[in-house]
This record gives sequence, C-alpha cells and structure tokens, in this order.
Amino acid sequence: MRLLDAVTDVSPGLSAVGRRTAAADDFYFQGHFPGRPVVPAVILVEMLAQTGGIAVASALDETTPVALRVAGIGPCKFPAAAGPGEVLEARARVVGRLGRLIKIEGEVTADGRLVGSGSLTLAG
Repeated sequence: MRLLDAVTDVSPGLSAVGRRTAAADDFYFQGHFPGRPVVPAVILVEMLAQTGGIAVASALDETTPVALRVAGIGPCKFPAAAGPGEVLEARARVVGRLGRLIKIEGEVTADGRLVGSGSLTLAG
C-alpha cells in the first residue's frame, strides 16, 4: 500500500519528506472511529517508514532492487490526532546503520501540527 501522494524533498541516503492528503474516503477511516474519523497511528508509522525508505533507496544504484521492511518500531508518540482533509507530512532521517539494518527517526505533522514522532528500524 503506497501512502505517499508526493515526495517533496530528498537528500539521498540522509533524509526525505513525503506528503499525503487524508481523504474522507480513505480505507483507514472505515470504523476508526464512527462519528469521529482519526488517522490510525499505524498509518502514521507506515508513512514514516515509506519516507525513510525513499531516503535510503535514493542513495543506491538504480539497478539494485530495493526491498525494505519494518524490522522494529519505537519508541513512538502520538500527541494529537489527524482527520480527513488534513495534509500529512512525514519527515524522516537516517540516523544509523548496522549491516542490513537502518535506523530512521522522524515526525509526522497534520496541517503543521505534530501528530506523531518516533523511530523505527528498516531491514534490507
């Protein structure tokens, strides 16, 4: 599932910024929550993972297939909620590497308001 609508900035191997406008009919709003739709925290984490993956992959040879997966999550915090119509922006930074493991840290904002922050590990 591709969550990013656009990638607005990339520093190959270092960082990336990705965006998505949360549409009212997005699949993750179904049942989350009736009468008060909220972007699930796992979607915010996945946006951060996808944005971090773009930062990592952008530094690799274009002929090298890239297959990254989330190998670890946390710690993460979600100080506010995002809803339909808001522009979600994920900012991811590569902060460490150990073999095939890549540590990512970042934040997700909704219309400029912090809705998530934390770290995750990608495995290649």
